[in-house]
Amino acid sequence: MARYYMPKRGAGYCNKVYTWLKSGKRFRPAFPRAVEFQTLSTCNARCVFCPHALSPEQIPHGRMEDGLIHKIVDECSRHFVGRISPYLTNEPLMDKRMPDILRFIRNSAPFFTKTKINTNAALLTEEMSRKLLDSGLSQVWFSVNGYSPETYKASMNLDFTTSMRNIDFFLTLKKRLNKRRPGVRVVTLRTQLIAHELEGAARYWAERGVDFRVHHMDNRAGDGVSQIAYGDAPFKRDCDLFLKQAYIVENGDMILCCHDWRQTVVLGNVAETSIRTVWNSPVFLDHIYEYLAGNFERMDICRNCR
Repeated sequence: MARYYMPKRGAGYCNKVYTWLKSGKRFRPAFPRAVEFQTLSTCNARCVFCPHALSPEQIPHGRMEDGLIHKIVDECSRHFVGRISPYLTNEPLMDKRMPDILRFIRNSAPFFTKTKINTNAALLTEEMSRKLLDSGLSQVWFSVNGYSPETYKASMNLDFTTSMRNIDFFLTLKKRLNKRRPGVRVVTLRTQLIAHELEGAARYWAERGVDFRVHHMDNRAGDGVSQIAYGDAPFKRDCDLFLKQAYIVENGDMILCCHDWRQTVVLGNVAETSIRTVWNSPVFLDHIYEYLAGNFERMDICRNCR
């Protein structure tokens, strides 16, 4: 996704376009370019770098009502949204409604709007694979953090054989059914636990013809995973996520950032109003300008984010 910048207060349209052309960064749109909403807050994994393992008692839990799901998708469908992702910090396949939700998005949204989920594949049964392939899902990312039973268990607390067998069946079925979608990517976080396995992993996925990416791990907005991180990263002081993406949790609250797993910065509730209203609210805009000014008094999650 393109980089974005926040125009100065009161900037006119011509000024915004001029800055866009000069900097190469687009100005913050009146509606988010991507919307992620969490339909169910639970996860079956206990990854060593994730709050679901580190601080599960601090994670707010809930289940999004069908009516709110439809409300979010309907509003997104009336705007130029590039991607809708019905997951956030959870495992999307924990929600048995997921294939139906994806199908509803595909049938409601314009042709250019993509759907994407990220899953650990432990629940990707043969039945679920068939349903996902039939749902119109645009892209699926498989999170694989470990390439032996031992490192996989240590990293994710899941069964390596089950997850890899599920991914293999999904790839085989997709090919057999001659399905163009969804696009498949395997994503691995570089940690000290599995750094020695990454070269072999790249060869394995290349032989399968699967797009493979290694991502550097962040520190979950300063919430302490440095003990397994691969090296130190600089503070994030040019973040533009809140300039292009909206994050909505189960009760309809829009939060500032996908890393705010405690839901500490709530900007408004889309069940009570609308995505557009919250996105353009004085509360949200003030938070953005405070961030740009280096004032993290109301955004402690940004203070130590790397």
